Amino acid sequence: MSVKEQGVGGRCVRVAWVLMALGSAGCGDREPASRPVEAPPPAAASGSVNPDPGITTYACADGQAITAGYPDRETAVVTYKGHAYTLKLVRSASGARYTGYGLQWWTKGDSAAIAALKPGEDIASAPGLDCSAQREPSAPTTRTSF
Repeated sequence: MSVKEQGVGGRCVRVAWVLMALGSAGCGDREPASRPVEAPPPAAASGSVNPDPGITTYACADGQAITAGYPDRETAVVTYKGHAYTLKLVRSASGARYTGYGLQWWTKGDSAAIAALKPGEDIASAPGLDCSAQREPSAPTTRTSF
């Protein structure tokens, strides 16, 4: 008995084939979506954590530490109370004085002071916090006999 004799027309057969083809299209192996290639983690740094000689740590009278970097002659990046402030060089009678963000950072030799600028002040009227540059201890020398 043929398909036509059972009452199923050629049109129904074609629809059945199309449905089977569509159904099997979703079952085939699909290529996985491409993922960005991750770079390997950077190698661990060796040597000093901060080898940049342009960054100085200052020990202050109240026990806190301030770090200051000088990326160029006109700029000081001062880390104070957990925040980094980019300060600009301004005129001073002696030493180097930097201001910005309501702060004044004044250095002369190994001494420095940080003070708050009151509104309208160009030079801080408060004495500020005195600090001294900390020099890294030199590496111990060892003698080898031959």
